[in-house]
Amino acid sequence: MNKIRFIFSLVQLLMAFTATAQNWPSMNLNEIDPVRFKAARITVGKDPVYKTVKHYQGYSLTEIIKNLKIPGPYRAEDMVIVFTAKDGYRVAMAFNDAFNEQGYIAFRDTAAAENKNWLEFKFGKQKTTPAPFYLVWPKQGLDQWRYPWPFQLTAISLEPASVYFGAAAPQHSDTEVRKGFNLFSTYCIRCHSVNLAGGQLGPELNVPKNITEYFIAGELSGFILNAPAYRAGTKMPAFDDTLGADQIQSIVRYLQHMKTEKIN
Repeated sequence: MNKIRFIFSLVQLLMAFTATAQNWPSMNLNEIDPVRFKAARITVGKDPVYKTVKHYQGYSLTEIIKNLKIPGPYRAEDMVIVFTAKDGYRVAMAFNDAFNEQGYIAFRDTAAAENKNWLEFKFGKQKTTPAPFYLVWPKQGLDQWRYPWPFQLTAISLEPASVYFGAAAPQHSDTEVRKGFNLFSTYCIRCHSVNLAGGQLGPELNVPKNITEYFIAGELSGFILNAPAYRAGTKMPAFDDTLGADQIQSIVRYLQHMKTEKIN
């Protein structure tokens, strides 16, 4: 499952962040009331799973999220939306991003036979379907780092980013560090860990030494922006068409700050 999501979601790795015992607001998608949540017909210009134009029936993501109350004292900008698949895979997106674009929780492919909800697609050496639910975005060209396409979904929940991302989240920070962390958690943490929280495809960036303690200061921003220009064969993608120089500086500021919050 992780391999195909790696392809479809731009290096989107399975991450197992530890949550607290608190029960965060959540919804079992199998219990959606079709009377309360009206189904819409959705057209996707080029579906990343089926590689073609698709037509689905689904429920508005924002309408579902509106029924999940943000717990006090948290604010919208503190929260992430966590999508959980039936195999335990979890992926998150920023809460506010979901309200900037219209996503849908699809439950049926209209091209499927009358007695079925989904068509199969090739999954490695086997075939599978997105059942029971699949997050889709009708608008073409969206940044798939910010707008993921997880399938086989069973639940949606809200969690503070500080909980979902664990020790990688700064505990004491200013606005610029928080901005950098939000960018890092969107574009970097799927591959890199900070304080051992995050992905494992790339190197750990804070312990035992923070990357800003050994990387040439004047080159770090350029490396983050376009790693292939620095290192042949790197798996790290270029972000020069996705992120601006000021955003890269915010990420560097976050990394510099985390020197003060190393785990023991």
